Amino acid sequence: MREKERSTRVVFVRHGETDFPTDKIYCDEVEDPPLNEAGMCQAGQAEECLRGLGPVMFYVSPSLRTRMTADVLMSASPDSTVVYDESLCERRFGAWEGLYFHEIERDFAVEYQEWKSDQAAFKPTRGESVYDLADRVVPFVREVAARHRGETVVVVAHVGPIRVLLSEALGMPISYYRQLCIDPASIAMVDYGITQNNLVLMNFHKRHWV
Repeated sequence: MREKERSTRVVFVRHGETDFPTDKIYCDEVEDPPLNEAGMCQAGQAEECLRGLGPVMFYVSPSLRTRMTADVLMSASPDSTVVYDESLCERRFGAWEGLYFHEIERDFAVEYQEWKSDQAAFKPTRGESVYDLADRVVPFVREVAARHRGETVVVVAHVGPIRVLLSEALGMPISYYRQLCIDPASIAMVDYGITQNNLVLMNFHKRHWV
């Protein structure tokens, strides 16, 4: 009988909502917004979905909104261990960070059009392309999966890293990353195997139950 290969279940959770404007690019070194009331409620709903995991390893982006989300999630498994790692930070936009989109379109007109024409490959000054983001987050999660073979781990991060990681896990072109819907505080699960990966769940949250 063929032996089933041991996989690592990685549970990805996006942080909950904040009051940060949706038409402005995050600049976590200057503005590191907390979860708002809705975001805390969303994190609590995600925690309900994860009850029963038992003590696990949490790997978390060090941004305040991800740390707050992880704190709520860990109440479901208080004996868990957490590691904060900058590899899981959101995509870096360099000179564009902290700007509204209309300001970028006005002050970086040529670059803005380049971004619109190829959002995956474009790299703002001192920033990252989506491929750069993949080069940062994919090896990190692969190493985590190899380290915890046969276990379950939780990764709390941002929409960009999660989209890229799911694309890579499924063998999708990274340039298609924006076609994946990742709502605030939603859950995705991937079983990382030795020869293949399997998507178990994507963009799941308790709000789907009602």
